[in-house]
Amino acid sequence: MIVPRELDRALAYRGKYAVYFCDFWSCYSNKSLHRFIRQEIAKSQGNVCRGKIVSGKNMFAKTKLGKNMTEEHKSEKNKSNQRKSEKNSSEKTKLRNKEHSLQKNDLITLEITDLTEEGQGVGKKDGLVFFVKDSVMGDLVEARILKAKKNYAYAKVEKLLEASPYRITPLCPVAGKCGGCQLQHLSYEKELAWKEDRIAQSLIRIAGLSPEEVESKTEGILGGVLSRYRNKAQYPVQSRKEIRSGGATSVSDWKVDGKWPGKNKIEAKEKSSDLSMGFYGFHSHRIIETEDCLINSAENPLILECIKEWAKEYKISGYEEETGKGLLRHIFLRKGFSTGEILLCLVLNGKSLPHGKELWEKLQRLSLRVEEGGLQRGEDVSCGMDTQSQEDVYCGKNGTVQGRIVGLCVNINEGSGNAILGRETRCLYGKDSIEDKIGELSFSISVPSFYQVNPVQTEKIYGKALEYAALTGEETVWDCYCGIGTISLFLTQKAKQVYGLEIVPEAIENAKKNAEKNNIHNAEFFVGAAEEVLPKWVEEKKQELSAKGADCGIGDMVDVVSLDPPRKGCDEACLSAVLELSPKRIVYVSCDPGSLARDIKYLGEGGYVLEKWVGIDNFPRTGHVETIALLQKEES
Repeated sequence: MIVPRELDRALAYRGKYAVYFCDFWSCYSNKSLHRFIRQEIAKSQGNVCRGKIVSGKNMFAKTKLGKNMTEEHKSEKNKSNQRKSEKNSSEKTKLRNKEHSLQKNDLITLEITDLTEEGQGVGKKDGLVFFVKDSVMGDLVEARILKAKKNYAYAKVEKLLEASPYRITPLCPVAGKCGGCQLQHLSYEKELAWKEDRIAQSLIRIAGLSPEEVESKTEGILGGVLSRYRNKAQYPVQSRKEIRSGGATSVSDWKVDGKWPGKNKIEAKEKSSDLSMGFYGFHSHRIIETEDCLINSAENPLILECIKEWAKEYKISGYEEETGKGLLRHIFLRKGFSTGEILLCLVLNGKSLPHGKELWEKLQRLSLRVEEGGLQRGEDVSCGMDTQSQEDVYCGKNGTVQGRIVGLCVNINEGSGNAILGRETRCLYGKDSIEDKIGELSFSISVPSFYQVNPVQTEKIYGKALEYAALTGEETVWDCYCGIGTISLFLTQKAKQVYGLEIVPEAIENAKKNAEKNNIHNAEFFVGAAEEVLPKWVEEKKQELSAKGADCGIGDMVDVVSLDPPRKGCDEACLSAVLELSPKRIVYVSCDPGSLARDIKYLGEGGYVLEKWVGIDNFPRTGHVETIALLQKEES
């Protein structure tokens, strides 16, 4: 006997989880009943259970969807447990803070002993670690607590009790607000020493090397120029907000960490004809407007002002993260320091750029002549290992090279994430790339291609990479994460054959053009992820050797491997393939000491030892540093 109520319930649930059940034990052996219910559910396009029916009161058979529903319940339970855990953790934190008598807005005296990668000062008191913005090692400060966790707390400098001997006055008017140059208040000599120590400590703590070994293998750190060294800039764009309060009107980036102050206090009205451009504030998406940036090209403010005028004239809106509306998201600029060529790319939240022709014509009429006397200069750069004068490095290595805009591109990014560039880039007017030189080699650089941001230091990096490779003209080299082929082409000068590998197709196209441009024929480039292409290549070569019955193994086919990965370091599959290739030497170029040390430890377990390393300050005034390490295969 079928109970209509129960069948109706089964049919009603089909969209979520298809379940049928009976309320009577007598239904257990009734196969015709089961078949009938299956048919009825099928007629209604429901899901039918294919599993065995289990007897019992309110028995039910679940489909795959039913299992998913169970997983949803599990997920909800996990969330509930997580909330309980967070509550307990919060209560523990409160108890710990009570023990230390710490409350938000309390004042505490701290001695700053170190810096984080982000440039925050580090101090310790009562078992807690304090991160204090705008402080440097050697400072004695009175700090106000902003937030306290279980083992650490955040604070800000309320009063400088005793200034560090390493503290200097920042030259930038928005230092401390902008999230770009974190170390403008630290002397450059101390900045270099801190960066060198940071590399060394990573090798000791993460790679497991002894302090004596790290010290004996270092070649120090190479300092660089302090102003106008960046050849690439990315400016976020938003529609400016007009703020009305009590009849007064002010225009500024008034949001605090992207949040509204409250409808009862302030009323905002968007002016889509006016754009706000600059850099994100520290740990926020709040734009800090600045007329100039001392580490970027001097022509950039003139270009930005031209774009603002064009946007105002044609009512071009800026992107708003809260709503996902607005057209213009970012302004992307590249400059070739040796040629003066500038490529402009507008990142759009849309498919097309209205009035793009008018913008191009306006840019072509724009005078980019920069008066040296009208620009703020950086401090003397005769520190570290560089002795170049300020005049030589003003606006880059060749400060006299006049910038000129050679191309206007658009990049389509309609996603809601934080990625700056989307997958599609189109050239609207002029060239889709710029030309630049490093040493004696010329390079074409497109918008999405990786290219070192500091041409002065880049020449030192590639020179060291070539030195560490110790090529004689008979070696086969693999250059993983090759970008536009910069290191690859440097290595071709002394190698027999170089293979370059890069995941960005546009970069590989640039690399092939660059090889042709420089009349280089001993380089071959592949598109793909290093962790995918390299293991595949190794496997193919092993099969070829096996089929030929060759006497040599895969370890005899590659002499040197060059690694220049992104900040996260190399994938384990890539490193595993490198170990299988068993090259004589590995040259590792890294922009993060932590991931470098981690990968050195992995390679060390595979039979490679750190032979020597050197730091190169590719990013002065920031917490980032470049490192080049040479790893040698242990002799068996």
